[in-house]
Amino acid sequence: MNFSKLYFLLMYGTLASSTEKRSVSMTDLNAWLQKHGLCAENILYIYRKDRKTVIQRTDGEEFVLFVSVHSVLSALPERDFLSISKGTVVCRSHIVNISSDGVYTMSDGRTFQGRKRGMSSHRRLSAEIGLTNTTHRSLSMLEKCSLLDNMPLAFCVIELVFNEQGHGVDFVFRYCNAEMATVEGVPVEEMLNRSFYEIFPNGDKKWLVSYADVALNGAKHTLHDFSPEINKNLIISCYQPEPGYCACVLQVTDQ
Repeated sequence: MNFSKLYFLLMYGTLASSTEKRSVSMTDLNAWLQKHGLCAENILYIYRKDRKTVIQRTDGEEFVLFVSVHSVLSALPERDFLSISKGTVVCRSHIVNISSDGVYTMSDGRTFQGRKRGMSSHRRLSAEIGLTNTTHRSLSMLEKCSLLDNMPLAFCVIELVFNEQGHGVDFVFRYCNAEMATVEGVPVEEMLNRSFYEIFPNGDKKWLVSYADVALNGAKHTLHDFSPEINKNLIISCYQPEPGYCACVLQVTDQ
């Protein structure tokens, strides 16, 4: 999957006193959202990162803007979005679970911590949008993965990309826990929904055959080899969580 970041610079006065200036800015923002097909139906969530605002679309594409989250939120239907913490807004229809301690799981498997204060508000929202009985419904594969966010072993789920001949040619990270960032040396948000060879353009293709065997045939593999991309020796245990996917547990070794 191609993954691109589109940068958009709007010049906002931080203490603009002119109503006309603010209205022009909002007109520009609305036009930009419309131009790039961003609307309540396809926005998963909006959050702050590195002093920029990131809009995550349902197809996995990210859009990065130099405006505040509040500014973007004000251009979207209020009833469809919810501010769960400072700098984080989620689409109500894409919330799949709200834990008892206020952790929101989105439909793509991404999790966000809601406000620590007023935990009862998270429970009220869960009931309001019909998530009270989430323990009685089947969770998707990526939703289940959120249980491994803080596991002390690196874990990821990758989706294989095949060519017309059915050969594995690439893979996309669909889930990565926090420890994956430590092992790979890349932040989780920069791996999710991106292909391996986009992150590591000179990456070795030696493991693709094994990953494809797992994803297609349900095989299990344990790989022992050196990863030149991160300059580490790895043991990678692979299994198939669902057809087309390969789940991997990574351990760094001395040899």
